[in-house]
Amino acid sequence: MLSLSSGDCYKNNIVPEKTGKCSPCKQFYQHEELHVNCSYKKLRAVPDTSTNTVYLYLQHNLIGQIPNEIFNHLIKLVLIDLSFNTITTISEDSFAGLQNLRFLYLKSSLQYHNDTRIRLPKNVFKHLVNLTFLDLSYNIMYIDKYTFSGLVNLQQLKLNSNWLRRIPNDTFQYTPKLIILDLSCDFLNNVTKGMFHGLRNLHHLYLNANFIDTIANNAFQSLINLTVLNLEINSIHSINNQTFSGLPKLRHLNLRLNSINNISDHTFENLTDLLVLDLSNNKLQTVNGKTFIGLKNLEILRLNSNSLRYNTNRLPPGCFKPLESLRQLSVQMNNPRSAIDAFVLPDETIKDLKMLETLELDVNADNERIVGPAVIQWDDINILLLDTPIRELHITNNESCFYGRYSFPLKSIIPAPVSLQLLDLSNNNIDQISLNLTYVIFLNLSGNLLGKFLEEYSYALNETRRLEFICLSNNSIEHIFSKLFVNQPKLRSIDLSFNKLTYVSFELSHLVDLEILNLSSNTIRFLDDRSMKKLNRLLGINKSIKVDLSNNTFQCNCYSIPFLNWTLRSRHRFVNFDTYKCTFHNGSSLYLNSLRKGILIDLQRDCLNYSISIIITCSAMFVFIVTLVIIAIHRHKQKLRFMFYLFRSRLHFLYYKIKFKNRFRSTKQSENKLDYIYDAFVSYSDEDRAFVLKECIENLENDGNLKLCLHHRDFVPGHDITDNIIHAIENSRKTICIITRSFLQSYYCMFEYNMARMESIHSRNGKNVLFLVFYEQLLPEELPLVLYEVIQKETYIEFPNDEHGNRIFWEKIKDGIFA
Repeated sequence: MLSLSSGDCYKNNIVPEKTGKCSPCKQFYQHEELHVNCSYKKLRAVPDTSTNTVYLYLQHNLIGQIPNEIFNHLIKLVLIDLSFNTITTISEDSFAGLQNLRFLYLKSSLQYHNDTRIRLPKNVFKHLVNLTFLDLSYNIMYIDKYTFSGLVNLQQLKLNSNWLRRIPNDTFQYTPKLIILDLSCDFLNNVTKGMFHGLRNLHHLYLNANFIDTIANNAFQSLINLTVLNLEINSIHSINNQTFSGLPKLRHLNLRLNSINNISDHTFENLTDLLVLDLSNNKLQTVNGKTFIGLKNLEILRLNSNSLRYNTNRLPPGCFKPLESLRQLSVQMNNPRSAIDAFVLPDETIKDLKMLETLELDVNADNERIVGPAVIQWDDINILLLDTPIRELHITNNESCFYGRYSFPLKSIIPAPVSLQLLDLSNNNIDQISLNLTYVIFLNLSGNLLGKFLEEYSYALNETRRLEFICLSNNSIEHIFSKLFVNQPKLRSIDLSFNKLTYVSFELSHLVDLEILNLSSNTIRFLDDRSMKKLNRLLGINKSIKVDLSNNTFQCNCYSIPFLNWTLRSRHRFVNFDTYKCTFHNGSSLYLNSLRKGILIDLQRDCLNYSISIIITCSAMFVFIVTLVIIAIHRHKQKLRFMFYLFRSRLHFLYYKIKFKNRFRSTKQSENKLDYIYDAFVSYSDEDRAFVLKECIENLENDGNLKLCLHHRDFVPGHDITDNIIHAIENSRKTICIITRSFLQSYYCMFEYNMARMESIHSRNGKNVLFLVFYEQLLPEELPLVLYEVIQKETYIEFPNDEHGNRIFWEKIKDGIFA
């Protein structure tokens, strides 16, 4: 490429003289042909250019008119691009002198003039006898039957995205060599019989995205060489056996996104060369055995997104029988309102398709639940397709046609067809699956509910040595059975994206052919040592494998430091590593690619300080708690002691009762009207035994007919003292404490006092069982706090030690026992 000259003389929109001394355009040679680029110069007129110009680029300017013979001197010109200008005036001789022009671009250039659409003059292109390509798309204009006169060599005409409401008959009679005609995205509402007269060499006709609702009979009859006809996105309601007559070489017919609800018998009978027929997104409710007659060479049939019902009334056996060469059938997104028998299609319907390679099914398109016999059994599908050359099977977006144990029993033994290589069971809400896939290469199970199932089981019943691609994305998987992929040595791709995995628990080291492990969009915060070891073994065996961990919420904390170091060391093995980020505890984030050794060292130092702080804090808390426990035990030692001995005594009470049953029984029989064995338990020091033996027994037992419990007389020999004390207090109405200095100094006397006090609080609902008798005169400072608090709140009695006072004393004792 050699640049000859460039300049910008068009400031202030001044058009230079024809001398061409100063040009606003860039000129260069390519393959010895002169290119002149005047685009994006805000030109308002066509500039003067060299007579040697072969390619002239004038797009994206403000050119408003094309004067007559403006290009008359450019006899070598092959291409003119006038796209994206504001042309309002164009005349019959505007293109005079361009007899060698082959490409003319007028895209989005013809605008309104005086509030009316521009009308191309008759014979406006008559001088362009060698033009092969004409682009008039995205304009606002009218055309008539003489608009294209003279274009005898035109091969491609783009009239799409205009405001064309009609095409006059015989409009294209002057373009006999036209091969491609694009009339898409216009406002056409019908196709008339004479619209395409003269186009015997037309191969491609695009009428899509119009408003066509009527096609005249034999409208395409003259298009004997047409191979592609696109009528999608229109309003066609019905077609018959004369709609497509005269199209013997048609290979692709697209009728998608219309409103077709009826196809007459023999409609496609003469389309014997048709390879692809797209009837998807219509309103078809039924087809029959005569619908597809004549389509013996059809390879692809799309019937998805209609209102077909999978039963013998709407999709009867034999309806696909004429389709001897059909390789791909799509019936997705149809209407399952009617009950179906063993499978979504009758056996005869599928078995007629001896060449079928791809079957796409989608039973539950309108979210209606199918119940009862409509549930599909996988074994039935295998039997149905066993004799077909099926290569691809797509059964997707069915919320209720598969039911775990019924559809996929764990002991299924019927293998998939040997020809089946691709199986797509995505988005079916399957929660249990077991497949015999000896020959399948690609398996898609995404968008199901297999998370819980795959924790214990595999999706394959047997060794699947040919499986290369497995997709388990979006299955709510949290944990995977460790040997899930063990019997699949040829795996090249494992997709576990959009799940809830937090670590790698499955074996991978045997997958020497694995190319990509997709763990993106999970809940991985960091990988533990075990997970990294599994991946390291895999990375060591396979040098070309890539791991995708993108869109995971990695954390930059003390626990993730080994993981962060590992990812940085192996960054070249991760897909989109530049997008990986980790988040610090303060909410800030950082791309892993930006992590430096210093940052990790600082993080590690912070973690060490943090660990030391935790140890110190935990130790301090432990010491504090131990101190609190010791204080609490010391403060409540009597209560705890009472509870302990009470618990222990009750555990052994049955044993005591059995061993001493005669004694207890006789006592109870003599006191059968009382609730207690003893009227009072007398707690005293051994120094005061004489007082108890002489005074207490004499006045309370002998004279008062009361039953006393005395430790030297009534405690059971050979048993723990504390057990005897607890037993005595529990089985006595009152506990009489003979308070003396020796009593206060005795461990067991104070123990008996405290146990009796606890008995009042915990076992007698707050009723006082203590009866304090001060046998000696004691000063307040001689009393322990636990005793002093009691005598401040409750009454006590002092021994008078005189004859008159003694009688009153013993009477008060008797009254107090039964109070």
